[in-house]
Amino acid sequence: MHSMDDAQQRTDVFLAEDMPEALRAVEVKPPPYAERAEANAIAEMASAKVLLRYVHGACDAQYRVTAFDDTLTLYTQLNAYRFVVVYRIPAGTDLEVAALEARFARWQTGASLAGWKIGWRDTIDPFEKTQRYIEVYAYAMLPEDFLWNELHQLYWRNDVVQMTRAFMIEAQRFGVPLSLSQPPK
Repeated sequence: MHSMDDAQQRTDVFLAEDMPEALRAVEVKPPPYAERAEANAIAEMASAKVLLRYVHGACDAQYRVTAFDDTLTLYTQLNAYRFVVVYRIPAGTDLEVAALEARFARWQTGASLAGWKIGWRDTIDPFEKTQRYIEVYAYAMLPEDFLWNELHQLYWRNDVVQMTRAFMIEAQRFGVPLSLSQPPK
């Protein structure tokens, strides 16, 4: 039996240490082609910038991931063995949920195959009531031993990185700005 304190500490480490470090690999500088693989460590090649908002003891964290010349706001919620990732996209008057969802169908298919259930909605930020957003939710039920199983943690952490990379590239492909500071393309 695991203690609540241990579970809380493991949640803190996953959200405040492991996820920000992993998210740096959303954008990785590719090494040059070579006859043999060089010993390039991911820590050396990862080039995304990650900012974190987190209160220790909470089950949720907010990240700003800057990669591919844009910045994505990403929320995570880890409730022992339920994991939620929320991508927030600023929505102007010309961007609607249905149109955006159709553009991201290929991304959504890939995320679903990895075990995520996807949802879309219009929303406003309770602290910025004048700005409308579109949020994309990805839900997953984790194994009950998730907090104690490093292999499960590696899978889901890496999957969030892959899913975030694909989301940002898909947004770029369709000219969808992910931050308020990015002009529409």
